[in-house]
Amino acid sequence: MYFFYPKICDNDMQIRAVDAWYSGSSHDAFIWGMSHAKQYFRTQYESGQRSLRLLGDCGYGIEPFLLTPYRDPQFNSKEYKFNIAHTAARNIVERTIGVLKSRFCSLMCTLHYRPEKVVKIVNVCCALHNISRRYNIEHDQEVSCK
Repeated sequence: MYFFYPKICDNDMQIRAVDAWYSGSSHDAFIWGMSHAKQYFRTQYESGQRSLRLLGDCGYGIEPFLLTPYRDPQFNSKEYKFNIAHTAARNIVERTIGVLKSRFCSLMCTLHYRPEKVVKIVNVCCALHNISRRYNIEHDQEVSCK
């Protein structure tokens, strides 16, 4: 059983990195730790590029290029307000997943294929999603996925 998540997307709902290789029982932090994206951001940071930032949830470790929410901030403190803004900004990931799954209904269920084939299916769906977003190609949301 394989699940996928767009691990990185931008504010235009363009998927920048995805990983469908690991099973659904793998924790996001594990997948992130093994990802090429993490290595890319680390390399960029170490070479002096300090303006690249990612938003992640509190399950991820501390990285200088990864902004995670504060744990248990005091109500109305700067940290509390940061967490509210952080949550609002991260909402784009959930919306992107929703749009992707509504566009490609087969992604709403478990893909019962060899892992290599699942990776290809997910990558092609993400590429087609990005093309559709870039060129403002609408999809028929009236069509129900069954």
